[in-house]
Amino acid sequence: MNVLVSSAGRRGALVKIIQQTIESLGGRVFAVDAGNWSAACRLAEQWKQVPRCTDAGFVPAVYQYCRDHNIQLIIPTIDTELPIFAESRQWFAENGISVAVSGPETIKISQDKLTTHDFLIEAGLPTVRKFDVEPNSRLDHLPYPVLIKPRFGSASHGVQTASDAEELHFYLRRTEKPIVQELAQGREFTVNFYVDRGNQCIAAVPHLRLETRGGEVSKCITVRQSALIEIANRLTRTLPDPWGAMCFQGFVDDDGHVKIIEINPRFGGGYPICHQAGADFVQWLVDEMTGRSTLPTDVDWRDGVVMTRWDDAVFTKVEDLKQWAA
Repeated sequence: MNVLVSSAGRRGALVKIIQQTIESLGGRVFAVDAGNWSAACRLAEQWKQVPRCTDAGFVPAVYQYCRDHNIQLIIPTIDTELPIFAESRQWFAENGISVAVSGPETIKISQDKLTTHDFLIEAGLPTVRKFDVEPNSRLDHLPYPVLIKPRFGSASHGVQTASDAEELHFYLRRTEKPIVQELAQGREFTVNFYVDRGNQCIAAVPHLRLETRGGEVSKCITVRQSALIEIANRLTRTLPDPWGAMCFQGFVDDDGHVKIIEINPRFGGGYPICHQAGADFVQWLVDEMTGRSTLPTDVDWRDGVVMTRWDDAVFTKVEDLKQWAA
């Protein structure tokens, strides 16, 4: 089986993990990206620069690349391409290519922060309070500090904290479609979990986020936190059409109360620690596609695994930066 990592970017660790599984089965890992500086692309067997995922030529370019290299599985990695792949996954399937993405309704919930909040409230899942504010209204009554973030965004881009009404007015004028929420307290966690085609949560692996850079975790540790694991199971039962690798972020306060702040139906940036702890989402994707074996029902992943990251380098020639395969 050959696999394509889409929008590979800097996901070098993910590419290497996928290679471990796929190459042991005799397959190869390919990559595409909208830019030509991607380090992760150069770790793959081959790669191609394609139009941005919002461009009408994106899906045809990806499809043709899959046909050229006998690729049977596409793994998306960034939020902006998820709706495109979710809407076209049936078409890909009819042409012999599986896309590891949840259905359109689950993607819709995760893409829109307001919809995410409303979904969590309606499902009875714990989350932060949202405040309805007008840019020119008096805002002295809010429980500062508060959080401001774009309604549509990812990787913590545009997220700000306001300590008073003056700061809040400042950020409201500079944020596109802003949402104002309470600032969650406690320790921040990400939970990577895998949902099979039977709508069962195969495993949920929480890790404590100790340090982040650019919205992605750089230091973390796996923690067997039962309340977070139960929420992963509840999300699996409540989301309309989840499948494959997913993650959510939340805070746990000193009393053990959880508040979910985000749902991401894709491989999270911190997935490598989940894999190292013993939850092999890539193998499970392959097993579901091929039907070679049933998925495990009791995954004994390791508590207390620590991940700390460093920058690495990939070298190439200047001619490679000009690559554009028409």
